[in-house]
Amino acid sequence: QIAAVSLISKALEPVLIPMDIKEQTLSLQGEDTVFFQGDLNWTAEALTNILKNCVEHTPQGGKISITFQENALFTEIIIVDNGRGIAKQDIPHIFKRFYKGKNSSEDSVGIGLNLAHSIITAQNGDVEVKSTEGAGTQFTIKFYKQII
Repeated sequence: QIAAVSLISKALEPVLIPMDIKEQTLSLQGEDTVFFQGDLNWTAEALTNILKNCVEHTPQGGKISITFQENALFTEIIIVDNGRGIAKQDIPHIFKRFYKGKNSSEDSVGIGLNLAHSIITAQNGDVEVKSTEGAGTQFTIKFYKQII
């Protein structure tokens, strides 16, 4: 079992400097008692890819929040930004390999979110995205507990 707070701090490491440069605020909410079953390094990589996406598409001075909780069925991590959002027509495709939405950056190769999706689903997890153009994006990640 891995503490969600350890996973999130590991995932945040690569994006702290870019967030600082863009003067973005980070809010973290969750209990130290929240755990999940899975691989720390791979799952941190998946979350980092989602966070990089949020940082990239959130303006100077924007906000990113991460909340995590656990219940009898799953551990849930929700990442929300107040960035430019994802175009409605892009949402069904953002987890596809090499897919680049109309708002993606020049140097995007379209594999970050695909990799994140693969890592999460390979660990009995699920990731969903909700977005409103101009208002932000929410990624909801659930790691389901093994049924005994």
